[in-house]
Amino acid sequence: MFESPRLIPVGCPPPDFPSSSSSSSSSSSSSSSFIDFLFSEMATIPTQPESSPHSTALPADTLTKYKTAAEIASKALQSVISKASAGASLLSLCQEGDKVIEESCALVYNKDKKNPTKKGIAFPCTLSINNVLCHFSPLPTDPGASQQLQDGDVIKILLGAQIDGYASIIGETVIVGASQASPITGPKADLLAAAYNVTELALRLVRPGVKNWEVTDGIAKLMKSYSPAVKGMEGMISHQHLSNAIDGKKTINLFPTSEQHRDKDSTFIFEEGDVFGLDVLLTTGQDTKAKAHIDRTSIFQKTSSTYQLKMKTSRATYGEIVKKAGAFPFTLRTLEDQAKARMGVKECVQHGLLKEFDVTTTTDPKDLTAQYFVTFVVTKTGVSRITPTPTFYTGSASEIIKSEVKIQDEELASTLARSLKPKKAKKTENETETK
Repeated sequence: MFESPRLIPVGCPPPDFPSSSSSSSSSSSSSSSFIDFLFSEMATIPTQPESSPHSTALPADTLTKYKTAAEIASKALQSVISKASAGASLLSLCQEGDKVIEESCALVYNKDKKNPTKKGIAFPCTLSINNVLCHFSPLPTDPGASQQLQDGDVIKILLGAQIDGYASIIGETVIVGASQASPITGPKADLLAAAYNVTELALRLVRPGVKNWEVTDGIAKLMKSYSPAVKGMEGMISHQHLSNAIDGKKTINLFPTSEQHRDKDSTFIFEEGDVFGLDVLLTTGQDTKAKAHIDRTSIFQKTSSTYQLKMKTSRATYGEIVKKAGAFPFTLRTLEDQAKARMGVKECVQHGLLKEFDVTTTTDPKDLTAQYFVTFVVTKTGVSRITPTPTFYTGSASEIIKSEVKIQDEELASTLARSLKPKKAKKTENETETK
């Protein structure tokens, strides 16, 4: 999540699915197909023995919850991407992402009626266009709600789901109207290629025993190939994910500001079982510091602070937030009375009960920005993705993104070419005989 100076913003049975006797709403063809898909995906979650390079220190049921949340978030993202065409409104797309998450979460982990599993949105769907960096998720009454997509727009879609407090967040950049007849070239292609390669390199540099600043140094070397046309946005912090938290103490700082020092408090060593949300944000602009956008944010998150609220509206709003969102970020769209909620959150923010996720932008409206967000877990030998690979860049648009930038550093190019999944070691003759 982007951090402004004011705040710091994010071997197991499969989860229980509704039986065939479930209500009609959950037994529709679309719901059934999603359940079948999710069940098949959960069946592929590795249950390797301790010696496997893919194994993690996470309990198997915890990893399953992360994976379930990831499949739901990915489904929501794909639904938004499929509808992100010229003429679609930003509001309708944000509503679509949130709707898919909520409906999909309702289909899983329903056996325990006495102690129901908490699940739902871990980060509300945001759609940030062109030089708007992040966190744009308007209310129906906001000025930007009616804004529509146009061909050529560079949009960043971010959203997340959580199961039992374990959150998987995913983000991707899409160019509206891109096709074989209208390929992506020039600055847009270089921007997307750079963002994708930064993400992939960071994942390949992380492994147990590595310091977080080693990842920062590797990314700095990679960005030399794209300089000066593409730069990293300063102040972008990638946080560790914990139970009921997407802003853990361990952080990866890909593009630190001059004030963000490499001291002992900001340095750590990656450990097997660590889960992170890697947030990558780049720009074609010259100014790499984010600015406040004219639109007000609709996204907030409860803090651990306490205060006796004075206003009745504030108390009612805060109570609804605690009940519906818990520890995770939420949009005011989820609250019953959005007008009163706008009033109610003011006192909550003023006294530190809530923190805002500011809508930010670059200085020049002509700038373009790209974002990738992936949730991953540190394994014995490297990392394993929890959320899937970006589908637009590697899938539908893989043949129409024409970046001519070549990675200059041969060692980095070799690292990028390496698979995230290490090959299984061949068994020796002695090992085979003992079997």
